[in-house]
Amino acid sequence: MKIVSLLFILSFLIACDEDDCKDIDCFTPPNYFNFEIKDKSTGENLYTNGSLQADQLKVFNAVTKAPMEYQFIAENNLNIIVLNSVGWKTEKNTVTFELKEGLSFNFYVDAERKYKNCCSFTEYNETKVENAPYEYEGLKNLYSIFF
Repeated sequence: MKIVSLLFILSFLIACDEDDCKDIDCFTPPNYFNFEIKDKSTGENLYTNGSLQADQLKVFNAVTKAPMEYQFIAENNLNIIVLNSVGWKTEKNTVTFELKEGLSFNFYVDAERKYKNCCSFTEYNETKVENAPYEYEGLKNLYSIFF
């Protein structure tokens, strides 16, 4: 009888564990990264002042050369590049931003996709800009890249 009771209790506990997350809708997409390209001496946005053209921009994986998804937001002369295609899975990735022929920078991302307490989210172990001076503004998640 004790064995039957123990098995009943164990099966109840296992069933509870499986159902813990059924009523919880908890998915956090990865962060997106914003890039503003500026003149190093004046601080002007190079897209706003006409030095760069959005149709010349290419964003791709530095190793495979496969195109990467991005957005260029020009409304209200904002003129920023938004990268939202990294961090959906655990990955170490270097993304090349070719602004025009001969002018580019890389963005390195070490992302780890995690699942904890019924929620999925991305933890960034490291992010950095390579091949260009930059400043980072954390509240806006904005990288100002200087050329």
